[in-house]
Amino acid sequence: MEIKKEDLVFNHYTWYDGTAGTRQDMSPTRNTFDRNNGAHILWIANWYITEYPGSEKADIAKLETLLSDKLPSGLMSEKSVCNWLANT
Repeated sequence: MEIKKEDLVFNHYTWYDGTAGTRQDMSPTRNTFDRNNGAHILWIANWYITEYPGSEKADIAKLETLLSDKLPSGLMSEKSVCNWLANT
């Protein structure tokens, strides 16, 4: 299953990095993560379903809510966000 832009529930995102959501490499990097960038959200959502294979599209709505409402502001890289999600 691949998460696409139309699968996202929130619609407040900016879309200024067209490659992040379609990136094939699912290994988190130290690249900056922006919770308001839709391409970054798509990448995290697709990382999540790769990391947690039983995930469904409904889980992505919960993921969006977590990232929007609960993600600590100090987390700035893909790697730190993925670590945070794994421990949440």
